[in-house]
Parts: sequence; structure tokens; C-alpha cells
Amino acid sequence: MELPSQRAMQIFFIVGAQKSGTTWLQRNLNSIEGIHCLGEGHFIDKLLMPMTQTRYDYNQMMQVVQQRVYDGDGFYGPIPDPEFFGLMRSWILQIMVRSAGAPNDSILALGDKTPANSFHIPTLKRLFPRSKFIHILRDGRDVAVSAFRHRERILNETNQTNLELNAEAPQLLTNWAGFTRAVRKAEKAGIPIHTVRYEEMLDNCVASLRSCVEHLLPENNIGDDQLQAAVNANSFQTLSGGRNPGETDNNSLVRRGQAGSWRDELGSDATGRFNLEDRELLEELGYSSGS
Repeated sequence: MELPSQRAMQIFFIVGAQKSGTTWLQRNLNSIEGIHCLGEGHFIDKLLMPMTQTRYDYNQMMQVVQQRVYDGDGFYGPIPDPEFFGLMRSWILQIMVRSAGAPNDSILALGDKTPANSFHIPTLKRLFPRSKFIHILRDGRDVAVSAFRHRERILNETNQTNLELNAEAPQLLTNWAGFTRAVRKAEKAGIPIHTVRYEEMLDNCVASLRSCVEHLLPENNIGDDQLQAAVNANSFQTLSGGRNPGETDNNSLVRRGQAGSWRDELGSDATGRFNLEDRELLEELGYSSGS
């Protein structure tokens, strides 16, 4: 399979905490002609990191062989960084291109949505120096509620229903904060990251998509009609099978489709037990206690 040069297409990655709207953004971008956004590849946590350990073990073994068998004058040396990262880059790109299922010359931008990538942005940038990043940010309290309902739905399928939202919410907020801080750390280190807010997508999804497209493809011919078609194909009503935002179905992956729903689902005892640093992060991001 002949792989395209990275210069022939824009590689990108969606980052952000689980249940922040990453899948919604992925589906919208994937519905735009020329943009292919897949998920979730787990290329770093499930491919590169285990292979890094394998490479380390191999290099250690080669050192032992060099010394014990050939008195320091053996035949096989360690695998160098450029070779290792070059192989991983080619492998990941091949997986992405194959999974896109489109002619190479038709792909303008090729992306992956894996929330765990939030913690591996510098590594992804090393693998793909020209890659770009889109961060979807959502109120951490809504993320906590959504993450709990998602876990609850899965446990209900196996008759395990011993979880309680108010008890779990502080840790779930801390999980959101970890993802968010990792993205902000990469940005402060100098890696450009475009942030789109879940709440802004709800308010004007076309405008949010336009900002993402401009970030990925500054010179593009993608019209607002194409963006509107993508939004329509991935609206809450469409994906939920006809429900309107606010009509809740805790048994559905597409559950509620609203911002600020934490207010009527979280008790004050839960919000009062939020970690101080997490509450400060909410405030810093504009998610004040009264909004």
C-alpha cells in the first residue's frame, strides 16, 4: 500500500476529556467532504508505548550480547530513535489511511479522536511535526454527570447498580481536570491547540465547525452549506432518534444534549466536596459556580 506524504494531507488529533463531546465533534468533522476523522485509534497508549518497552528490552539485550558474546564487538546495535519513530509514524499513518477508506488524493485532512491523546500531545507532535490539535472543552460538572450516567448505563446491563452520582462526582471532576490540565500544559509548552467549547457548539455548531476547519485547512473551499449539512446529520435530534435537547434518556449514548444539566442532577453535598484545585480550574475557564 502506497502511503501519501504527510505534506499531502493535514494530520490532526481531537483531544479532550471523555464525555466532553469529542465523539460529537468527530462525527461532525467526519461528515465534511475531504475531512476524515476517525476514533479511537489509541495509537500512543496501546501501540507506541508497548512498542517502546519492546524496543528498550531489545536494546538492553543487544548490549548484553555485545559484551558477553562478542567482547564488545558484536554485529547488531540498538535501534536508534529516528528509525523507531520513523517506523511508528509509517505504521500509524498506514492504519489511519486504510481505515479512512477513501482515495489518498481525496483526503484533505485525516484525524483521530482518542481522549487519551490529551496526555500524549508532545509525543504526537514528535511523530507528526506538522500535525494540528483541536481541544473540545466542556464544563467539568456536566462531564462528571455524563461520565457517571455512561458508566451507570454499562453497569445496568450487567445488573450492577451500586453507584451513586453524588458520591462519584468529585473524582469524576478530578478526572476531567487531569485531561484539561494536560492539554493546557502542552499548549503552554508551545504546541498550538485550537479550543472549541461544547457549549458554543450547542449554541452555533456551524460557527464552531468553521473555526475548526479554518484551523486545519486555512485555505479551503468548504462552504457553510456543507457545514450545515454535517450539523444536520449529527444533531441531537438525529442521533437520538427524534428526541429534542433536554429530553433525557439515561439508557442512550446520546443522553440529554444540554449544557448546565449538572444543576438539577448534582446535589450540593457533591459540589461542596469538589477538590479546591478543580473548582479553581472551573473558575479559571469561565465555568463559575453561578453559571
